[in-house]
Amino acid sequence: MYGDSVESQITLNLPTKLISSQVAIYTTLLIPVTRYALMLTPVANAIEGGLSIDYKNSRKVQLLVRFVLLVSTTMIAYVFPYFENLMAIVGSIFVALGSFVLPCLCYLKISSSYERWNFELVGNVVIILFATLAGILGSYSSIAELVHNY
Repeated sequence: MYGDSVESQITLNLPTKLISSQVAIYTTLLIPVTRYALMLTPVANAIEGGLSIDYKNSRKVQLLVRFVLLVSTTMIAYVFPYFENLMAIVGSIFVALGSFVLPCLCYLKISSSYERWNFELVGNVVIILFATLAGILGSYSSIAELVHNY
């Protein structure tokens, strides 16, 4: 669209000698690192929560748990090069279920609004159907990409 001399990643198009470009490049590189840490923190906290009182508040144990998580996810990414596709399959299923289907079903059960037809019930049913369709399409797309890449 912009010509043959333009790279697909925007950071590759920035002039490297300017300080503002270097700040933009390093900021762009820092985002995945911080996102990875934010993603693993709840997992590490859950693992540490299952430990006994003697080890739960130990700084060395916390560092060890986080280091083992880092190494294990790196090894999984190295051993399974299409691990991202597997995570996309799991993500599309569980995001649709956890974000849309289960809250709507729980609301309908708690409010007992499923006993009579009204706009509330129709709205929840539409959300459930849309989320189910989105989960199925997302899973199908991820599986098709996995099969295509494999």
